Amino acid sequence: MNKKEKLSMASTDWISELPDSVLHHIMSFMKAKAAVRTCVLSKRWKHLWASLQHLHFDSTEFEGTQNLRRQEHVRRYHKFISRMLQERENIDVHTFDMKNLYEWHDDDNERARAEWISYAVFHKARVILLTMYHWSNLPQSIYTCTSLEELQVYIGGPDPIIYPTRVSLPRLRSLDLDSVDHQFLELVLMQCPDLESLSLSYCSGIDLSGMPFQNLRKLAVISCTMLSAAGKLSLPSLESFSFEGSTSTLRVMGIESMPSLTYAYAYFYVDEDEDTDASFNNILRALTNARKLEFFFYGFGASIRKPLKEDLQKCPTFFNLAELCIKRCASCRSDMIARMLESSPYLQKLTISQDEYNNHKVAIKDAFLKSMYLNTIEIEVWRHYSTVKPLIVELVESLEGRRKLFKIILIIHKYDPGPIIDEDFNTLCSSLAQQNLQIKLSYKLHS
Repeated sequence: MNKKEKLSMASTDWISELPDSVLHHIMSFMKAKAAVRTCVLSKRWKHLWASLQHLHFDSTEFEGTQNLRRQEHVRRYHKFISRMLQERENIDVHTFDMKNLYEWHDDDNERARAEWISYAVFHKARVILLTMYHWSNLPQSIYTCTSLEELQVYIGGPDPIIYPTRVSLPRLRSLDLDSVDHQFLELVLMQCPDLESLSLSYCSGIDLSGMPFQNLRKLAVISCTMLSAAGKLSLPSLESFSFEGSTSTLRVMGIESMPSLTYAYAYFYVDEDEDTDASFNNILRALTNARKLEFFFYGFGASIRKPLKEDLQKCPTFFNLAELCIKRCASCRSDMIARMLESSPYLQKLTISQDEYNNHKVAIKDAFLKSMYLNTIEIEVWRHYSTVKPLIVELVESLEGRRKLFKIILIIHKYDPGPIIDEDFNTLCSSLAQQNLQIKLSYKLHS
């Protein structure tokens, strides 16, 4: 290849040679303004944005670009969106994302946003993500969008809920709602027979029993209040379950079984009126099929310690559990870690914090010696290595003689200035590598 050919290849615009479908895929990750600005790159790019099916609107695109008042930023972005939608009038939409327009609260902008949502519905959007301030500006047509597969709605204002007059969402697979009540949920969910993912945040007075959840694979319930379940909640296809709230809230959900469960995350806190007599054991029984469990505890004081400890004496067996994470359990002073380890015969990985290890190290060491499968422990540290050096040395000594490889991983949250890992850590790692090939010590920073 001569010099002229090399220069020709170097000057070739290879990206513009890609087919439209590939360029549209690249542009689908851009915010709307950035996507439109590609029109100045070359003739090849001039009209590509107009046929883009993934639209992501974000008011921060116009903020801080010039020394303008906030109203002017809003007015310009309002004009930009309206003009963009007019230019692509006959193009269907796949994704219509307005969830980051959360700071626009005046009536004119809310009405304009209602028109944009109607545009998305008319153009057969499959995904609609939005944030609004008033229920009155959410068009009813969104509840009858037969092309819709994913819907996320957050209404930030204090006005009362406006219920849908008619619901028809036959293709909806994913639904994310915030601050709705039982009546709204029932109206919507009963018309979503094939729903696979449901996320509920800050909802009040809801009862999920009796809902058509035969196909539901993912459920998240965050800081909601529950009515006592009128019946049992059956989730035969559920694979992932996330919960944040009080233990009493989870109990009244009435979960009967989750036979397909693989992952569960639960962040428990105790309300002032927590029912300490109700069984925590029933909660654990609903999670026995999981392969990975993550438990966080907050505010478990004296009122809950004794009932929890007694309850765990009947802890069910977790035959499928391979990974267990328990954090903030030190304050409850229960036997939870010990009982969970004893009840998880095939556990492979344990993740705990430094406080949990210090409070339960006898049970943890015992589990290491008895378990045939446990091979990894992750310990969260909130400063640098020197604060946990005695713990690590003691743990290494307790593992002497194991025939199988065992990994000790420090997860470090750095808040203090200075080095995270000192020379002592590196020396210990080198020593282990030379003297005991069955123990591997490492660290990673908390992301």
